[in-house]
Amino acid sequence: MQNEEFEFEIYHNGVRFKAPVKGKERFLRERAFLDNLVGAYFAPHLLPRPVPDPSGDFYMLDVQQLETYSAFRKKQEQQGI
Repeated sequence: MQNEEFEFEIYHNGVRFKAPVKGKERFLRERAFLDNLVGAYFAPHLLPRPVPDPSGDFYMLDVQQLETYSAFRKKQEQQGI
């Protein structure tokens, strides 16, 4: 369902904010991007992560990571993805 809304919790320099995402496909793309960005690893033999995943959909980002993530989100918006 494209109208579903999900969100990530982002922590940066002691501030917590939410990054809303519309649609499951985009949410999964952003999750994969964030996991790669922070070096998160999930063993392939484990069960698939739930959507959303309350135990894993939060990320602590430094300045460079936050800028990279923001650019990724902006590019997706511009491309209509």
